[in-house]
Amino acid sequence: MTSSKETKIIDKNIRDIHKNLVKYTKGSLRENNLTMPRFLVLWYITKHQPVNMSFLHDKMHMASSTLTVIVDKLVDNELVKRYRNPEDRRIVLLELTEKGDKKLCKLLDIRQNFLEKALVDLDDSEKEELIRLLGTVLENLEELLKAGENYNE
Repeated sequence: MTSSKETKIIDKNIRDIHKNLVKYTKGSLRENNLTMPRFLVLWYITKHQPVNMSFLHDKMHMASSTLTVIVDKLVDNELVKRYRNPEDRRIVLLELTEKGDKKLCKLLDIRQNFLEKALVDLDDSEKEELIRLLGTVLENLEELLKAGENYNE
C-alpha cells in the first residue's frame, strides 16, 4: 500500500519534531550531568515506582548489564534509591529520591518551556485543536498495536 502525500508529510513532521526535542533535551541533560538513558530510567521509575530491574529491562530493551551500570550511577548520584522488597527479600526495588524527583522535574520543565516557545504562534483554540488531533492519532496507533497490527510490506 502506498502512503498518501499528506501521510508522508505528517510522518516527516512528527519525526522532525521528535528529532528537535531530543536534540534540545540532550543538550539540557549534558548541562545537568545526565545521559538520555539515565533520564529515561528516571522517567520510567517516576511513572511506575517502585519498579524492579525486570520492569526497566522490558521498557527500555537494554542488556541487563547496561541497565545495571546506569542504575548504579543513578544510585551513586543519589537520584535513585535501591532497596529490598519487604514482602519478598529476593526482589530489589527502585524509587526516585527527593533529589532525583527534583532533577527530573527540572529537566521536564526545561523541555516543556522549550516546546512552549515553539507553540508561541498558536492561539489557545489552535493548541486545543492540536491536542485533540494528536490525541486521536495516538489513540488510533495504540489501538492498531493492541489489535496486533504488524509490519506488512
